[in-house]
Amino acid sequence: MPDQTRRDVLRLATASTAASVLTLGSVAAQSNESEWEQVESPTGKSLNDAVDTAAGPFAAGADGNVVARRESGWETVVGYGPQARSRRLTGIDATDDGTAVWFVGGSGVIGEYNVETQTLTNYSSPGGKTSTWEDCAVQGTAGENERLYFVNGSGELLVGVRQDSGAIQYDEVTEPGGGSTIPGIDFHAREAGHVCSTSQFVAETFDGGSTWEQIGIDFAGGAFFDIASQGERDVNVAAGSGIVYRYDGFRWTPHVVDDGRRAIRAIDRSGADGIAAGDGGMLYERQSAGQWTQYETALESKLNGVASGSSYDVAVGDGGTILERQIGESDTGTADGDSTNTSDGNSSNSTTITATSVSVDALSAESLSVENYVDGEWVPTPEQ
Repeated sequence: MPDQTRRDVLRLATASTAASVLTLGSVAAQSNESEWEQVESPTGKSLNDAVDTAAGPFAAGADGNVVARRESGWETVVGYGPQARSRRLTGIDATDDGTAVWFVGGSGVIGEYNVETQTLTNYSSPGGKTSTWEDCAVQGTAGENERLYFVNGSGELLVGVRQDSGAIQYDEVTEPGGGSTIPGIDFHAREAGHVCSTSQFVAETFDGGSTWEQIGIDFAGGAFFDIASQGERDVNVAAGSGIVYRYDGFRWTPHVVDDGRRAIRAIDRSGADGIAAGDGGMLYERQSAGQWTQYETALESKLNGVASGSSYDVAVGDGGTILERQIGESDTGTADGDSTNTSDGNSSNSTTITATSVSVDALSAESLSVENYVDGEWVPTPEQ
């Protein structure tokens, strides 16, 4: 059975409930023909990251806001954050089955929102750590076997693993980026993924974060903002000066995806599909390994987060900006018609996962909102 992308799996879960680019120095092709449109946002505060779920796309941002796309439009599902202190949220990711999102932010804030039970769980300040978490990555099934990765402004990585008791067990933090801020982390398998730091550092792990090996990018001169990990031989880094870097397992290739050389601040991959966004309201779509289309928009706002989805592709940014593009029923979930191989010839290493049906009652007429609030439990590893 071929591997399924997250988009394939979340499309199944949802159904069960209801610019051309050259190498560095060249200019990206442009297109004004886009199905992207700006939609009404429930917040005027910045939205910093987005992710797809079994209930559609979610986004997180300033003042602790978590917002979700429903049939009637976007709504706030979590206000003021998991501690009700309005801490800025910086990163969000979903479990493999798409039924829960984890989000992180300032002053050690960590929260989980279950879209089926509408339960918000506060996991903030594990082990007393109150540094700002910059991003997170989640592998596993909600409430069963999540493996969680959190990175902060001090370059630290904290790994948590769901226990049979429901508690999250954690170990001592490590520093995969040498102490520099880590703005992006992404895992393509339970124990295999990548991080990027603000000091032009990219590292990979294959043992769940216990050890890391630097893989670049030695010649990069600008800032890194985000990373998309599709496999050992398929990684993209969103960077300044309009550049998306591509790693094929052996070398890094810079691609100028923005002819105005504006910063690319967010990137997301789903199999061969990929979208990116950045300064000046710019959007970019992956056509193949080194081919991206640049989309002009009427916006000037900075876009901070993107999510390639099963029902909608979304981009979010400053001032609560939300851009979305509906995914048609005929969409195959890949840019080149091949759901099992990336367009550069590398087999996709996306984890094969089983779609989990979300109850119709939880996602129908009732508004997604916090019906239940609980405090989560962290426990140290036995040897601590």
